[in-house]
Amino acid sequence: MNSKYRNSKPSDFGFTVVELLVVVVIIGILATITMVSYSGISQKATIASIQSDLSNNASKLKLYQVEYGSYPTALDVSNCPTVPTVDARYCIKTSNGATVDYFADTSSFGLTITKNTISYNITESTSSTVGVLVNPWLTIGTQKWARANLNVGTMITGATAQTNNAILEKYCYVDKESNCTIYGGLYQWSEAMQYVTTEGTQGICPAGSHVPSDNDWKILEMQLGMTQAQADVADWRGTDQSTQLETGGSSGLNMLLGGYRGADALFYNSSFFTDLWSSSQSDVGNAWGRGLYYTYSTVNRAIYGKSYGFSIRCLKN
Repeated sequence: MNSKYRNSKPSDFGFTVVELLVVVVIIGILATITMVSYSGISQKATIASIQSDLSNNASKLKLYQVEYGSYPTALDVSNCPTVPTVDARYCIKTSNGATVDYFADTSSFGLTITKNTISYNITESTSSTVGVLVNPWLTIGTQKWARANLNVGTMITGATAQTNNAILEKYCYVDKESNCTIYGGLYQWSEAMQYVTTEGTQGICPAGSHVPSDNDWKILEMQLGMTQAQADVADWRGTDQSTQLETGGSSGLNMLLGGYRGADALFYNSSFFTDLWSSSQSDVGNAWGRGLYYTYSTVNRAIYGKSYGFSIRCLKN
């Protein structure tokens, strides 16, 4: 053996504890930089996708107006014009995972596209061809609510139960992805909570937000005029809070009546009803939720089986 190495101690060939700690810190810093860089690139890609969708669809709407003399004042479930004239050439098309809010009269329109909680809006008079950034969170009193129902995960059929399998799963009404684009996904309670039972947990909501608790819903309802006594009742209660919460209502939350997935694995009541989960259990198999119905101005506070598939509207921490 070469005498240069024969009498060397083991420590001469390895790292000291201090050196190892320095290496670990450097690796951690590099990992953080990589994650931030990836996050920034991902966000830029999302914004570019939304802006492309807005530009293309605004052009369609303006061409529709030229051809028919007014903007479409309504869209069907596939985001195609219905009034004044049905014309499939002018259907609103978006990239995967994006949701659409559209409001118009004969002489003006407002189109908002949301993806991954990032929203941009464009109108007939917006100077920018790619729209204007919209805050995805709406302040109501002391709370900040998401402007749209959550739409994350991989679609599975309504006949299949969502399970704790490391895959975020969602239902889309009648198993059509386009309905998730319009209404958001539908989730069983445990999937929405990501298989923890802590009230107010983040669940499937974005970082910095959470699945609202039953009390969070009560606070919102009371901000909209419900009394504490009314909020505490398990029934249809309040005055006009459902009207305020639904599309075009004064709250600005524009909750769509997107139906739900029943405990029998069937879908029900799109355009008539919507249900939304809270993160509050009533017992091991059930949790509190909220229901809105198209002919009711009041809001239903009720206990539902966790196997139902309901919408999720996230709340900022």
